[in-house]
Amino acid sequence: AVVSTQSTGSAPNANATFLFILTAVVVLHAGANLCNTYFDFKDGVDTKEHNSDPTLVEKILSEEQILNAAWLCFAFSMMFFGSGVVFMGRAHLVPYILFFKGMIVGFNYSGGFRFKHHCLGELVVYSIFGPTIALFSYSCLSKGLFSWLVFIAASPLGLLAAAVLLANNIRDAGNDLKSGVHTVANRLGLKKSLEIYSGLLLLPYLQITGLVLLYERHYALLLTWTVAPFSLYCAVRPHLQGVTTAIADMFPLTLSHYHLVGAVYLGLLTYCMH
Repeated sequence: AVVSTQSTGSAPNANATFLFILTAVVVLHAGANLCNTYFDFKDGVDTKEHNSDPTLVEKILSEEQILNAAWLCFAFSMMFFGSGVVFMGRAHLVPYILFFKGMIVGFNYSGGFRFKHHCLGELVVYSIFGPTIALFSYSCLSKGLFSWLVFIAASPLGLLAAAVLLANNIRDAGNDLKSGVHTVANRLGLKKSLEIYSGLLLLPYLQITGLVLLYERHYALLLTWTVAPFSLYCAVRPHLQGVTTAIADMFPLTLSHYHLVGAVYLGLLTYCMH
């Protein structure tokens, strides 16, 4: 999205289009989260003894209210996307494909096909929070174009987001297995999961370096390496402090890592695209 606004910001109605599609993405994400809350409760993933979302477990809202709110979010998301299409000037196939891909995957992540139940959660999160959202924004603002630059630039963010989910799944591996949820963490075991976790934290730096090599004017992106020591610490911490100790707070630490590295990278990317 950063690349999109910087590279197409001078296009007619670009600001209005971006505002509508950004709102559509945020509301769609909210709908997907509500679906996850609903289906995790129905499938026994969230219980009184163990839950990541107490909304239904503690009866803060009813199942019907959560499900209705999810459908409402999906409806409003389509409305905002439709408004963005109007400002695009004419309809384009690529934005439609990416938008409805996001909606279908958002619902089927925990409902329908249940991607998260079939070891596909990390792949879905990488795809959506990395290339898909950025390419959707770019295609809307550039009248249906596809850009490998946008794909490559967004990929590190997708890997960082996938690392957050994997950290959560490593922590919840036993409970997920009891609930019938098959994740990378409980299928591959702790050792291999930690190896993948380390790769997800460190691979973005290689991708960013590759981006600089492909587009030589973006040397400032190499400053992202200034936060690499924190990534390395997160990657080797389970081996230094012991697995049990590390797993206990792996999720919040990885989430902080995502926010820090993501903010630094996006800031530098914005500067380079200016």
